Amino acid sequence: MQYIADALSNNNTLLKLNLSYNPIGESGLECLANALQTNKTLTELELSHNALDGGGAQHIGNILQHNSTLIQLNVTYNPVHSNGMKYVANGLAVNNTLAGLHFGWNELGCQGARYLASALEKNHSLVNLNLFANGIGHEGIQYLANGLRHNRTLTTLYMPGNNIDAEGARHLADALQNNSTLTTLNLCGNPIRNEGVQYLAKALENNTTLTTLYLEGIFMTAEGVHALAIGLQNNRTLTMIYLRDNYFATQGIQHLANLLQTNSTALTILNLDCPNTEGDVVQYLFSALQYNTTLTTLSLNIGRVGPDPIPYLANALIHNTTLTTISLLLNGIGPNGAQYLAKGLETNSTLMILALAFNAIGAEGARHIANALMHNKGLTTLDLGSNRIQAEGTRYIANALLNNKTLKTLSFGGNDIGLEGAKCLVNALLINKTLAMLKFGEKDVSADGSQYLKDASLYLTANVTWDK
Repeated sequence: MQYIADALSNNNTLLKLNLSYNPIGESGLECLANALQTNKTLTELELSHNALDGGGAQHIGNILQHNSTLIQLNVTYNPVHSNGMKYVANGLAVNNTLAGLHFGWNELGCQGARYLASALEKNHSLVNLNLFANGIGHEGIQYLANGLRHNRTLTTLYMPGNNIDAEGARHLADALQNNSTLTTLNLCGNPIRNEGVQYLAKALENNTTLTTLYLEGIFMTAEGVHALAIGLQNNRTLTMIYLRDNYFATQGIQHLANLLQTNSTALTILNLDCPNTEGDVVQYLFSALQYNTTLTTLSLNIGRVGPDPIPYLANALIHNTTLTTISLLLNGIGPNGAQYLAKGLETNSTLMILALAFNAIGAEGARHIANALMHNKGLTTLDLGSNRIQAEGTRYIANALLNNKTLKTLSFGGNDIGLEGAKCLVNALLINKTLAMLKFGEKDVSADGSQYLKDASLYLTANVTWDK
């Protein structure tokens, strides 16, 4: 480590240094800290998984106190504990250049959060703070909330998996009433539950800066969704909300559908990925899209909604002019659902990205999607991976590509297309000059089909790739 430190002392060109997964320990970090006191070029430093404890954190604090060029610092997965955070916080309090600090999995606890909160009151440069899985709890959040009341630079705060309960959410909600800089807040995987959501929803009625909110896996039910919907009705700045892995049930989806249908929210991105969402409930959400004029992205993966609600989505696509991205992975819509969806796609010209992987549409469903591609003038990205399309369905898609002039990316892995399917695609792409990317998985095509595609790709304008 001494050799690297000596080089840094004299180097005037290196901007990024990644020392992750190198157990440099306290002595190695001391050498690095001494070098960074004179180095004037390094802007990014990665120190994750380095077995740094409280003693090592003391040197991190020294770096922050004396270095004036470092902008990004990653110290995740180092057990610095609360005692180590004290040194880091002392450095942050006087540092004027660091903009991003990743400090996840460092066992800070409540006391560590207290030290950090004190630094946030004084720091005027930090913009992005990641505190993933530090066991902060509601008492630690109270300290951080107090720090947020005085901080005027932090815009992004990630705190997933910190055992924050409803009481902790209340403290954060109080801070959001006064904070005027935070734009992104991530509270995923915390047991906030409905009571905590109610506090946050109330804060949203007055907050005018938050644009992105992650509330995934927080044990929220329909009651919490109702409170959130009320808060969003009076909010005009929150545009992205992620609610996956919660338990909405019928009433929860209806609350969100009413919110979208009346256009009483500024939401543009809505993520509702949740296993086993009932199809007859989703129809309310799809129907609302017919009238909504703000939402651009809807993600409803792993819901297994089946084909029944898809006609409502197809009808919405005929009228909706704002949705650009829809993701319906793992929903079992089958060939019937593909047929319904194709009807909406024929006339829709605004949807650009459609993800339909793992929906068992088969060759028959591929035929309907292919017919839609003949008429559609908007789709640029289509994911049909793992749909049992086989060679027969591939022939339909290939024929559509002969006429389609807008599709640029097609994901087609896991469809058992064989050599015959590979030949169909190659013949189409020798004529089609707009498709830029054709994606497969590493083992998605038979050996002879894969070789045929690789050999033919030399003559295609499309880039054929195999993801590992």
